[in-house]
Amino acid sequence: MPPKITVYIPSHNYGQYIQKSIESVLKQKFHDWELILINDGSTDNTRHILSSFQGHPKVQVIHQEKKGLTVSNNIALRMAQGEYIMRLDADDFLDENALLVLSNTLDLHPEAGLAYPDYYRIDENDQIIDLQRREKIDSELKLLDMPAHGACTMIRKSCLMELGGYNEAFSCQDGYDLWIRFIQRFKPYNVNIPLFYYRQHPASLTKDTKRILETRHQVKRNFVRNTFGTSLPKVLAIIPIRTEKDRVHLGALQKCGGKYLIDYSLEESLKTPLLDKVVLTSNDEDILGHATKYPKIEILKRPSSLALFNSEINSTIEFVLDRLDKEQGYSPDAVMILYPLSPLRRFQHIEQAIDTMLIFNVDSVVSVCEDLNVYYQHSKEGLKLLQKERLLRLEREALYRENGAIYLSKISVIKRKRLLGSILGHIVMLPEESIKVDSPFHLWLVDKVLKEWRKE
Repeated sequence: MPPKITVYIPSHNYGQYIQKSIESVLKQKFHDWELILINDGSTDNTRHILSSFQGHPKVQVIHQEKKGLTVSNNIALRMAQGEYIMRLDADDFLDENALLVLSNTLDLHPEAGLAYPDYYRIDENDQIIDLQRREKIDSELKLLDMPAHGACTMIRKSCLMELGGYNEAFSCQDGYDLWIRFIQRFKPYNVNIPLFYYRQHPASLTKDTKRILETRHQVKRNFVRNTFGTSLPKVLAIIPIRTEKDRVHLGALQKCGGKYLIDYSLEESLKTPLLDKVVLTSNDEDILGHATKYPKIEILKRPSSLALFNSEINSTIEFVLDRLDKEQGYSPDAVMILYPLSPLRRFQHIEQAIDTMLIFNVDSVVSVCEDLNVYYQHSKEGLKLLQKERLLRLEREALYRENGAIYLSKISVIKRKRLLGSILGHIVMLPEESIKVDSPFHLWLVDKVLKEWRKE
């Protein structure tokens, strides 16, 4: 009889941790499993450690040249005999009840295609840093834009096979690619019990935030191309600019990094075919004249009453939509606001926002920056900590700060005279991409980032 569960452990140079990872499978309370060990071109002592398990009746050992994680995932999938399959990373380890709880969960919920647990984050010395609790799907969580962990998620093998396995075009974020394909066809389920230990150390892939975000952009683009083809929404981008005379030192025609601030927004908006139309609107003649250098940008002069600093952006959006409808018979499916004082926003961020709206069918998408700072609020006793307690930076729950770079909403939201709808998606931008030029210091800082930090 084939085993109920296939667990596989791919490893590249994790010899110092893999023994504990393997033993955590051998010690499971649930016994109907097989284990596939994949030595993915390791140059450390991994081969030697795996050799001691070579003759185990429930263990298969594979030594291969380095092929990467997603290729190794597919190799394990082809070899797996279990009804359920789960990857365990070589630097992590399982609670002894992990296979029992997760397999019972899938047995009891035949409508679910995968199940994932909460988990502990640990340091290099196995000391617990914190407990990562995920919101309960359905009762606490409706929008499935936060994927299950790529490892220690138990999946029905039949679902994986139906999806065609893992996409080998991506060297990381395999779990994210699988997740957005999975939720289109199958139902996920989660249990609020910590069942594995996820190691944080300098070699962790999750430390490379820039690489993760760039790969997620590629994953989303690939999914939207394959799923939606050319059936894309008409997205109107509006670049609103107030008069320069009111903000001499912070205006869109301020030089920064060898260009005018406004040029960054104009140039990036023209790099993506996902924007159906780009409109610059201003009451400033100098701005309007400068924009004529970009023939593909449509220019609308707006009344000065709409450019006051206390005027709401919705009035400008309504003005632009009304003009386009009357003069061109044009009506978009969604509207994106691109403020010119976010010069570090790139066309990939614009595409991510549109892709996010399509994939998760949200009302709106906003760009944010992850924030792990400590915050206080003034009270009658003085400053009061907003977080439950003062924790180390690694232990804090992240907050997400709106960075003002991108606002995208379906036209149904805009017609209700709202900028953002009730079902809100997001894209994450790096801190160095999220600088908004609203002071001379920020202008100097952006200039530094453009000249010295950003590497093309």
